[in-house]
Amino acid sequence: MDGGLTEADVRLPAVNRTVDVIQLLSCADNGLTFSEICRTLGIPKSSAHYLIQTLLARGFLYRNADAHTYAIGLGVPEFFTASGALHDLRNALHESLLKLARTADLTAVATVLRGAQAVTLEKANPPQKESTGNRGNWTGRRIDVHCTAQGKIHLAYLRGPELENLLRDRSLACYTSKTICSTSNLKMHLAKVRSSGFAFNDEEHIVGVRGIAAPVFNGARCVVAAIGLTGSVDEMPQEEIPKLAQRVMSAGANASRRFLESFPGDI
Repeated sequence: MDGGLTEADVRLPAVNRTVDVIQLLSCADNGLTFSEICRTLGIPKSSAHYLIQTLLARGFLYRNADAHTYAIGLGVPEFFTASGALHDLRNALHESLLKLARTADLTAVATVLRGAQAVTLEKANPPQKESTGNRGNWTGRRIDVHCTAQGKIHLAYLRGPELENLLRDRSLACYTSKTICSTSNLKMHLAKVRSSGFAFNDEEHIVGVRGIAAPVFNGARCVVAAIGLTGSVDEMPQEEIPKLAQRVMSAGANASRRFLESFPGDI
């Protein structure tokens, strides 16, 4: 049959439409309205309503705060982080994460950039905190990029056009009094991140929580992941930040070397 479709594909239009909806929204950083989804995919509204409600119930989509747009939900990153390439990336990062968590006695986290959010790929707790350490992080968690250490690493190393496209027409949510909510201020801050080699989140996302992150590079010096530490202000006092930043950057450099050993070419 034309286009490589099998007879089974033709008999299962709902499956094709479901995949179409997920693929469409995975490329829509700001989400899409119900009408936009129907118009773009040419799906009847009655069918689209059923598909979207099912995907919402299963966690593959979520309704944005304005209640008018839909975006990819947590269920999709769970599948995403189980993919073959990312499984290999997790393996390449695993040792660096464990060592960082143990030496710093803090939770270590690695993320990858997807759309306008960072997705937690892997985490490691120090041994004495294995069962209780930082439950706010889990594999597949989505975090904003402008107010988190890992997220700012992903932004800082994007090429100019890529950064402009990601930030275009986007409002930066203000979570705390320290959140950078201005695009121009964020760009200046990202220049400092590139200069220093690490990013610092000083209660910008959650009051009482800090984070430090550094990049993991591939052979083309593109960021494939961000690796860092997260903890409370008591666990990460201001005077300890320089020392912790050095540990995080060292972990990022080690992870980059391990990545190059595992992936001589780019993925």
